[in-house]
Amino acid sequence: MDITERFRFYKLKVIRTIGKGTYGNVYLCATKERKNLTIVKDIQLNIKVQNHNQEIANEVKILSKMNHPNIIKFYNCYYPDNHVMICMEYATRGNLAEYMYERCPKLIIQEEILFYFSQVLLGVNYIHNLDIIHRDLKAENILLTGKHGVIVKIGDFGISKMLASAKKTSTVIGTPYYLAPELCEGKPYDTKSDVWALGCLLYEMCTHKRAFDSESLVGLVKVITSGSVHPIDMTVYDRGLQDLIDLMLSIVPDKRPTIKELMGRSILLPTVYTVFLDAGNDELLHSKACKLFKFM
Repeated sequence: MDITERFRFYKLKVIRTIGKGTYGNVYLCATKERKNLTIVKDIQLNIKVQNHNQEIANEVKILSKMNHPNIIKFYNCYYPDNHVMICMEYATRGNLAEYMYERCPKLIIQEEILFYFSQVLLGVNYIHNLDIIHRDLKAENILLTGKHGVIVKIGDFGISKMLASAKKTSTVIGTPYYLAPELCEGKPYDTKSDVWALGCLLYEMCTHKRAFDSESLVGLVKVITSGSVHPIDMTVYDRGLQDLIDLMLSIVPDKRPTIKELMGRSILLPTVYTVFLDAGNDELLHSKACKLFKFM
């Protein structure tokens, strides 16, 4: 069965290809059932790769159990032939990386950063409460959606891991620039590795530069394990924002705050409370965004 027939069987019409990978592609599709657009990950199962099927099953399991306004929704999963088709919510306004760098070299104002970052924290807090580590939090996986593009959705749970009885794991996986020091050193890690990645994300939102960068993987590991980053521009941002980044990018995992502790920090709490009250409501969030940072 070719791709057109396979998709038509499930009442899906392919509009365009969004991305391509080793085992399959990601498509933007129209669906008669929901009368809207959906993203479909079309993955060919590879029986030669021992853990491949298990990884796919893991992703489906994680996606299907989540329900939060700041997490991409899981719609359905089909198993035609030797394929898996995972249908998910379509984020209409791209991702945070695209949004940030379209505004470059102009820095994003603090109120706007806190508005988006607070929604990310709400989503990560939810998955951590489910004993799930995302393991690949980065600007490209922070999606924007809604009529006004002010709703934040965390996506791409392909390499997420469920914590078995909060037992630490040591499998090294994720985007190199956001890897925590304990991952670089092959040590056990837990949810605090996500906190490190969020520190890298917040730094990037404030500077439009990666917190840690190098031309080689060896060099990257060296700068990450040093834990030293250039400070953000204190003429643009409050000291509290730098303090937040410093806490999240602590070399010692136990010294990093939990997501709940982060949300309780004085610089974040008012915005977290504001977006929490109207989480997922595009119109109300847009109204508040206009008041916070003259959002257009």
